[in-house]
Amino acid sequence: MNYSISEAAKKFDLETHTLRYYEKEGIISPHKTERGIRYFTDSDLEELGMVCCLRSTGMPIKDIKKYFDLCSKGDTTLENRMKIFTSHREHILQEIEELQKHLLKIEEKIKWYSGYIKCKEYKAYSNK
Repeated sequence: MNYSISEAAKKFDLETHTLRYYEKEGIISPHKTERGIRYFTDSDLEELGMVCCLRSTGMPIKDIKKYFDLCSKGDTTLENRMKIFTSHREHILQEIEELQKHLLKIEEKIKWYSGYIKCKEYKAYSNK
């Protein structure tokens, strides 16, 4: 099946200019009709899904481009691609650890405010 640029963008909650930017950077290569209108195949959408995954997990555009450049060179680059993913995995795990620390602080504040509000409500109720 073929998808217009707006359909592809909608599937990934992106703007069409984002897809044009990815194309300009050499990350994606949509097909074009004889009239120059971009369209995407199911295979293109799979690649775009990977781009979105990598971007949303903080991978820089230059590294995403490097990954797709390696993919285009075939199986001789499998080890390099694996290194990209293992390195990125470490980055994500560190971010998760940091976010868990922040979440603990936030949960402590919620607990404190919850107790303070309940105490205040109790005092207001008992003063009636």
